[in-house]
Amino acid sequence: MLAYSINSFKEGNKMNGKNVLIQNNGTITYIPTCEKSTYEPNKIKLARGAEVLLNSYNQNLSLNNAFSAREINLENIMLTKKLHLEETIMFKESPLYFSGASDYLKSIETHMSDDLVTTQNYKDINKLANIFTGQLTSFCGLESRMSSDSVGLDYMFAVSSTRGEREKLVKLLDNGGFPEELIKKSEWQNVARFVKAWADSETIVNKNILSVWFEFDTAENEMGDFTIPSLFLHTKPLRIDSYEDISKCQSITRNIIPILAGKPVPKKVEECFIKCLKNLPEGALLLDVGIMLSRSEPDMMRLVLNRIQPDQIIPYLKTIGWSDKNNGLSELLEELKRYVSRIVLQINIGEQVDQKIGIECRFFPDLYNNETRWIDFLNFLTIKGLCSPEKRSAFLQFSGSTYGGTMKEFDTESYVPSVKLPDDIRPNVLVRYISHVKINYKPNNPLEAKGYLGVKLFEQKE
Repeated sequence: MLAYSINSFKEGNKMNGKNVLIQNNGTITYIPTCEKSTYEPNKIKLARGAEVLLNSYNQNLSLNNAFSAREINLENIMLTKKLHLEETIMFKESPLYFSGASDYLKSIETHMSDDLVTTQNYKDINKLANIFTGQLTSFCGLESRMSSDSVGLDYMFAVSSTRGEREKLVKLLDNGGFPEELIKKSEWQNVARFVKAWADSETIVNKNILSVWFEFDTAENEMGDFTIPSLFLHTKPLRIDSYEDISKCQSITRNIIPILAGKPVPKKVEECFIKCLKNLPEGALLLDVGIMLSRSEPDMMRLVLNRIQPDQIIPYLKTIGWSDKNNGLSELLEELKRYVSRIVLQINIGEQVDQKIGIECRFFPDLYNNETRWIDFLNFLTIKGLCSPEKRSAFLQFSGSTYGGTMKEFDTESYVPSVKLPDDIRPNVLVRYISHVKINYKPNNPLEAKGYLGVKLFEQKE
């Protein structure tokens, strides 16, 4: 194996504070050094370039693009001369191959800063990932609080209804390969029943659910059992404009959620769910329903609402019983409109709408690791006190690409999202990127920012 630093090779070179492991396997690895001093705190500026000033809020999505872009989208950041991010490019005779979820963690380990993950936290995540074998995912995510006083990552991965991922999960849960101590738990028994119904083409679950995200609270596992997931069901786009639409939405509360919850949805919770969908502003859609199996409020659901304009959010929230006497949300949205081009609203519901809401900040279209606007936005969050300089640097340094069987640089015109099957030999690339930042807002409480990193496999177009 030959290893070079594009700038200069130095013995004992480290990547994000971790030693680079070099193995003699015939792979050529290029590792440019990372200039971490590029964005020291005293150099952070809010000067806005022409590109950012022209970044008007744009959500001109077709209905199809709206939900296909959100299989839960974890997205975006670019390597530029301005920011020397570390990138490992591996030119191999065959494409990258991942036999299970843990392979993705191995491929990104050297890109995870000590400001993001502790040794024990990484062991916990890897322990979970090792359970999910059989190529049942090609899309993983990591969640981090943006403040410096909290080091640790929550772990998540997506299972798609296409190209056999769902069926591989059924096989794992059904053939005795799943750990006995987990399958004995009622939550996993309910998950197994749900996945089996999802794979049955005759069921309502099959006809309405496009993909599922499994999210594990591994960052603070002393709070509970991190092996119990919360599930985010990526549905076909839903809203209520007619009586027939009510029936479609009730299939979620009456036929799908009860399988996972192990009990019916309470009538008042369903009424709140229907009210939230009836009052959606024009063009807005329900795309995800979160079932928080790992949390203490079993009847609470999280609704993820897309294609909602910033100016529509507060009027909408008022129609469903939410209030904000100090108008702090209005000020926050005005600030966010200057930096991001796509906002997704999260609300938690039980018998009524919870006061705490989430504002997902994204960019459209999705450019993954080629998105440059994260730099300005993370600068803004740092100055506002929502993101530490250390977390800001760790997020920006995470971004990059690992190539297999191809010399063509990643871009969204040349590559498409991929689920690699054993006999699939097309050139591919594993992309590491910033997905989105969620700002939690509750009236009369401090703001909290959480950042989400994505790890997604792409294949070169034929």
